[in-house]
Amino acid sequence: MARPDILRGTYVNILVSDGAAPAVFTPLCGITTRDLTDQINTQDAFVRDCADPEEVPTRSVIGTGRQWDMTGSGWMNRATLADVDALMGALEEYRFEILEPADDKVYGGYYSGIGMLTQKKITGEDGDFVKLDITIASDGPWVWTTVP
Repeated sequence: MARPDILRGTYVNILVSDGAAPAVFTPLCGITTRDLTDQINTQDAFVRDCADPEEVPTRSVIGTGRQWDMTGSGWMNRATLADVDALMGALEEYRFEILEPADDKVYGGYYSGIGMLTQKKITGEDGDFVKLDITIASDGPWVWTTVP
């Protein structure tokens, strides 16, 4: 069996642009679980076989759109919460970065595009630290950029 060459989760970050030119991207500190979903939305049509109309129709799939969604969760950092509050509902440039340190096997780059922070969830439980969950929805295409 060949052992897979996997990456550490600590090499993944969600970053947001400061809006300057050139932009400076800052990670959302405290977010420890990061997800990127690249999804093709579809519409189904069920088409009957003309030669055998009694046969159960089969599905034909039409791609209707593409979307990217990022979610993150972790510990609520007071500074990050202020940033999240300011980002809610605004279109900003985001990056989902996968970047190994230079002294490791170097693989890296990032997905980037415009997105909107559409949801935040704050959870507090007795005996634990406060947690923060966020969702960022794409607005337009996102692209992969390899970092040399």
